[in-house]
Amino acid sequence: MGKMTGLEEIRDVPPKVLGMYRAVVELIEEGADIAGLRVSTITDRAGIGKGTAYEYFETKEEIVACAMVYYMQWLFDWLGKILLEKESFREQLDYLLDEMEKENGRKFCFLRFVHILTDNSEFSQLIRQKLGTREAEKCMPMAIFEKVLRRAVERGELRDDLPMDYMVYSVFAHLLTYMMAITTEQSFHVDPAGMRPYVFRGILGELCRTEQKQG
Repeated sequence: MGKMTGLEEIRDVPPKVLGMYRAVVELIEEGADIAGLRVSTITDRAGIGKGTAYEYFETKEEIVACAMVYYMQWLFDWLGKILLEKESFREQLDYLLDEMEKENGRKFCFLRFVHILTDNSEFSQLIRQKLGTREAEKCMPMAIFEKVLRRAVERGELRDDLPMDYMVYSVFAHLLTYMMAITTEQSFHVDPAGMRPYVFRGILGELCRTEQKQG
């Protein structure tokens, strides 16, 4: 098999590569500095030899970038399927806010995605290049939110007079506000629980049809 891109289907990723991907995500979740990660650290965590890594990747940066892209695709594809099973936009929004309150890797992935969107380092640029491919775009948050919002518009829950791009980024901005409140709770004495109803109502107030804002 050739070099990995991070865009492969799950069934096409060799077990040893999946092990490296999991190792990278675990290390970053534990606070490891991406720039300081060594290939040997990744392969030791994955339980494989260092030489094996270079059978699939050219550099350490490629290993980490592919791991991040793969994990983001998997996570947001999973999230999209869960959201689309919900019967209403309110249920979907409640689920998203619940997920953000949980202490797990999914919160880390959302924050890492935001960082990558705004960071100008070579590493983030490498990830953005991979995320910008047609294969990756369909599983990214913006694409997932757009699908959810379009269905809510079709159900008559949300306004149909707003540009979809604006609606997507409006939801994203509100969710990011709530995420920041949660992650800075200890440092800035923020009360996320008190903020949640306002975030919820803020999204509904901006995007819902008038008759849907109440009740």
